[in-house]
Amino acid sequence: MNAMIVARRLFAPLYTSTAADVLRMRSALPAVKTLEANKSCTLIDIRSTLNRVQTCDNHFGYQAISKVPPLVFAWSQSSDCVRQLNRDKVPDERLPLASAETPMITAIDFINENVNGHMGLIHGGMTTIIAHSTMSLLAAANAHGTVVARSLNMDYRKPIRTGHFVKIHAWLYHQQDNELKAAVHFYDLDNTMLVEATSNISIS
Repeated sequence: MNAMIVARRLFAPLYTSTAADVLRMRSALPAVKTLEANKSCTLIDIRSTLNRVQTCDNHFGYQAISKVPPLVFAWSQSSDCVRQLNRDKVPDERLPLASAETPMITAIDFINENVNGHMGLIHGGMTTIIAHSTMSLLAAANAHGTVVARSLNMDYRKPIRTGHFVKIHAWLYHQQDNELKAAVHFYDLDNTMLVEATSNISIS
């Protein structure tokens, strides 16, 4: 039997999820219910915020933003963002910036089969786009002007599988005038870290 046919049958559930399926599955996730119930974070409209992000306008993740955009929650200035992170994996110099208007955002995103590198796994370049987009979105929530990423450093810990949801924390750890530094962690829904990244961002 052709290897591609075998692979398609093996990963068949990944190729049958419609937008309605994704929305239904996502609304039932405990991670989403926990965020919705937390009074320290609020759901934000990423479409309006993305209008200020020149480098990734309408490229958040990989899907057309009119279909199934990720759910994104903004944490308030008074919230304890450190509690949301794996503290032992964040060095002291990279802790969330308490003085930021929006110190951290958390996204719940569905990884679909259109971003395959190898069958069933997200392409590393697409992971980079999601990391970049999330940190740029965070910067746009904190600054007035055009957001431009000047550098991006990625550390791939574990593979990200298609057909699954991921939880993404992005936070600011430095802000001086129009220069920002941000970090991001990707987790599966069992809270295993998959990817971490940092970025230097300018506002023009």
